[in-house]
Amino acid sequence: MKSDAERLRLEQFENQVLIYVKDLHRAALRLTDQLSDAEDLVQETCLRAFKSLEQLRQPAAAKAWVFSILRSIFLRQAERASSRPVLVSLEDIDASPLSVSEARRDAYENFLPIQQTLVEEVRRATLTLPLVYRETVVLAHIAGFSYREMAQILGVPVGTVMSRLFRARRMLRASLRESRSRSETPR
Repeated sequence: MKSDAERLRLEQFENQVLIYVKDLHRAALRLTDQLSDAEDLVQETCLRAFKSLEQLRQPAAAKAWVFSILRSIFLRQAERASSRPVLVSLEDIDASPLSVSEARRDAYENFLPIQQTLVEEVRRATLTLPLVYRETVVLAHIAGFSYREMAQILGVPVGTVMSRLFRARRMLRASLRESRSRSETPR
């Protein structure tokens, strides 16, 4: 039978860590681009969070805390496997409405290939970003963190987060423009 302390610890873990498991999985999948690697990363993150639960001083900061753990594990794994590329996928767009008229459905079906092409271009452009910028883009646009939360996760000042995100967006824009100009050049 579990003691009250064990039950309380398990309840705290469920309420402060496990509620973010879907967000962790989505971010892990974007960082690794491999389902099995993402699952391993989330599992390792949850295990480390459970072991370190007493370090969480402010329950309101639980999301940033657990994402810091995810980031730390990811970076350590990326260092170990530096010969293997670390990929990010931005294919998290599911724009299919539940009920639409035939006209809307036709418009959607005509738009879908364009949308998929754009998503693939953005994904490829994101893969060209240096890791420091790529992780900032993932935290901002995939995980939806605020500047302050990202600063806490990354261990840098808010201004650094803002400048990294600005530079990352600028690099993405340039990469996408270059990609477009290459595809529009007559052959």
